[in-house]
Amino acid sequence: MAISTVFLSSFFLSLVFLIAPSHCILDPTSTTLAISQATGTVCGITAGSQNHSIQCTIIHELDGLNASFPIYPTLSFDTITGGRNFICSLRSGDVSFYCWDGINQRVKRVYSGPSVLTELSVGARHVSTIEGDPMRMQTIRWWRYGCHNRSRPCPDFPKSIDGFFHSLTSGDTFTCAIDETHKVNCWGPDAKSIMTRFAGVYMRSLTAGGSRMCGLNMTGHLICSDDQLNETSGEAFVFTTIAIGSSHTCAIWRTNGTVVCWDHYSSYAPVGSITFEFLVAGGDLVCGLTKNDLNVACWNLNWRNLSAINLLLPKILPGVCVPHEIVCSCGVYPDSETLCGGSGFICKRFDANTTDSCQFLSLIEQPQAPSLTTWEWLSKWSFIYAIAGAAFVIAVIGHLLYLKCSKITPPIEYMGQFSLNDLKKATYNFPKCCRLRVGVYGAVYRGWLPDGRRVAVKYCFDLGSREFDSEVYMLSMCHHVNVVNLIGFCRETNERLMVFEFMRNKDLYENLHPKPWGLKSQLYSSWKLRVKVLLDAANGIDFLHRNGNSRIIHRNINSRNILLDEHWVAKIADFGFALFGPAPGMRYVNVETLTGQAGYIAPEYLNNLCVYPSSDVYSFGVVMFEVLTGREAFKNGVHLANEVAPIVSAGNFLRVLDRRLPLPEGQQRDAMQLVAQLASFCVNESYIYRPFMRTVVLQLQTAYRRFDPDARFN
Repeated sequence: MAISTVFLSSFFLSLVFLIAPSHCILDPTSTTLAISQATGTVCGITAGSQNHSIQCTIIHELDGLNASFPIYPTLSFDTITGGRNFICSLRSGDVSFYCWDGINQRVKRVYSGPSVLTELSVGARHVSTIEGDPMRMQTIRWWRYGCHNRSRPCPDFPKSIDGFFHSLTSGDTFTCAIDETHKVNCWGPDAKSIMTRFAGVYMRSLTAGGSRMCGLNMTGHLICSDDQLNETSGEAFVFTTIAIGSSHTCAIWRTNGTVVCWDHYSSYAPVGSITFEFLVAGGDLVCGLTKNDLNVACWNLNWRNLSAINLLLPKILPGVCVPHEIVCSCGVYPDSETLCGGSGFICKRFDANTTDSCQFLSLIEQPQAPSLTTWEWLSKWSFIYAIAGAAFVIAVIGHLLYLKCSKITPPIEYMGQFSLNDLKKATYNFPKCCRLRVGVYGAVYRGWLPDGRRVAVKYCFDLGSREFDSEVYMLSMCHHVNVVNLIGFCRETNERLMVFEFMRNKDLYENLHPKPWGLKSQLYSSWKLRVKVLLDAANGIDFLHRNGNSRIIHRNINSRNILLDEHWVAKIADFGFALFGPAPGMRYVNVETLTGQAGYIAPEYLNNLCVYPSSDVYSFGVVMFEVLTGREAFKNGVHLANEVAPIVSAGNFLRVLDRRLPLPEGQQRDAMQLVAQLASFCVNESYIYRPFMRTVVLQLQTAYRRFDPDARFN
């Protein structure tokens, strides 16, 4: 079978998307400029040459400017980072790193090995790295550097830690990183005191310096480990870069590129209207790369004159050079190919105001992978060359199968088939008294099969043969304890019916919002059972999103479509609007019409008719708020998520809890706080900042263990 050139080209691009995660700089912990604070040494990776060499200089207030000098000029480097007494840099190719002290500039190769290094950070006398393929288990590893018999003992760190991590950063005596659930993990003597401030907070990025650490949470708000003055006034994404000094913090305003610094007492603009690409700090010294000419300007908060001085360094790269522009999800930095010497491209920094909701590649939502931010992982050409041939064949076959499945519905004769007469007998001819619920596209009736099984029979309205077959086929593939089980179907003349397992405890909506005269269920009065139901439902949605080659977007997650069996096991139902997809190499599915329940529909779907797997995550976040508050998702023109999420983000989650139940205490209170924060995370306005459903499941498991420490999960 012939395949057109256009087809091959498009699939090669799809292959690159699949292999190389998208890259968008938000607040990188590894950059192209570094400071050794004790010696005043400043080093940067030079621009304009294919060999990205390092140039350094030493500055002091009294000595003034000094000429620059090279560090290992024959080698090319990607990133550089500094600590108290020394600087380290990751060599291009990511398989080795070198360090040198700031006094005699002796260079030492600390590591060279087969494992790919993706991040590097330096403390007072330790170095940490993340090594390994980001699509598999990774390892954080520590090295001691600058330790000798005459010095005080080096700080203690573990030899290595396995997991999925990003945003690696180090202070003097600690190292921190963000795991796949967006939680902060720290190691070292001061780890406990640092982690206390970030407990229970979902973080996007971290930056450390001295004994302090700051970072952006998932909503873009700045959080720091101490109680310094906060310049953000509660606003999100106000800074493009943060630099942490010994007793101060400096940042670049996203609106105009100028610098603001603050400490415990005041804030100030040390360099006036000069605009910068990024900042780094070491002790009281702060340096930045100027926007207009890519020169390095520095100032010291203890100098008598706060004015910035331009260092005698050549032009410095404004970002890491990546192999191909296709990995730059936020676009390419102007003239970056020239800056990289023709050997790569520099990705633009993230801008929350200009993100295209349909074209921007997800920072979090990458199928079958841990939830990661994306500035850390650069495309590895050796890896691409090694597997490109095999992956290309797989991609082509997968795409052809996808096209085939999307156009031709396979036969469903293997499903249980019933005659219309059989189902009339099972339901006593569909009387109103046996009707369980009525929707736009059908009514559901209680029934009994001849073998004694109790069932629910859905009588479909105005559903064409093709749509009916597609829904039955989709349901036939969804065998999971948390997805309602399709027993069989009926297709006679113009009649279309489906037969499901019977769900004795109805749906989540009826249990949360009973009629005034109705009985109150167990779920109505139990926080533990509410969390259990949310966990079950999350497992069901996660199954749909990760169901092998037949991933499904439900498109209609709401409390009426979460059914409860006799044991209060929750199951996802109603696949009338569900879609297969996205297609290989795609992140979303375009649709022509809007469907779903008011209050549950994700913004990107509502505004642009773009459906992502994370659109289901948004809807489930609304369900979580519904369970927490006991209120309906949309009532009297009020969107529950829009009203409740800001209250939870401000730390006042107790204000929103359902007052029909006693307020939880102790561990149970912690559990409900975790659920509230998770819900707020899920209903983020931008699809790129919502978690995977797998992450939601893991966090709900953590919450449920606060009620039942012995709980076991598959």
